[in-house]
Amino acid sequence: MATAKTAEIEFKFLIKKEQIDDVKAYVERCGAANETLALTNQYFDTPKGILHNHKIGLRIRRWNDQLEQTVKLAGEQIGAMSIRPEYNVPLQRSDVLNGVPDLALFPSDIWPASIAIAELQPNLQQQFQVDFARQRWLVQASGATFEVAIDSGAIRAGALQEGICELEVELVDGDAEGLLAWANELQQQFSLPSGTLSKAQRGFSLAAQAAASGNVVTSRGND
Repeated sequence: MATAKTAEIEFKFLIKKEQIDDVKAYVERCGAANETLALTNQYFDTPKGILHNHKIGLRIRRWNDQLEQTVKLAGEQIGAMSIRPEYNVPLQRSDVLNGVPDLALFPSDIWPASIAIAELQPNLQQQFQVDFARQRWLVQASGATFEVAIDSGAIRAGALQEGICELEVELVDGDAEGLLAWANELQQQFSLPSGTLSKAQRGFSLAAQAAASGNVVTSRGND
């Protein structure tokens, strides 16, 4: 099974619901709309938070009839821009071990030396879930091709829930300087605040609140 490694380079901005129509009109003048997806991201860690403590995000993403497991390693955050190593593995339902990611499907040399995968695997539990609609456009500008996405939905941890409404601009191909120029212009046009926290970071914060309030529900995931 092929594992795709990428260096994720993206900008994240917060967007108000009342801004969405104006931002969509702007983006549609620049690029072509793609299918809107209904996505479910399940995030996993051990009860002691080993992955979160290493700034590693581990998830299974579900959409339509497709499954994919992803690990994002610690990277660099500069304002709204993040750069992180990312590994993606397409899955069949039979690949999902007890509803959790199979760490053996990732390259064995990507993990920090302090993490023992054989000990990590049996202790993985779902920590929170993100359900959202992703509206997407493919834009080509300034020597770069990038995907623009507006994500709206909610993070759920135990009995707690937190809404998300954010815009991401991710490099697909070409010059990152072109991505930077277009993203900066978009941000200035609509006065968009930088989104410095990922969905995973926000989810772990919500999961910690749920645990502190006794509203936590952990799971081995969904087969």
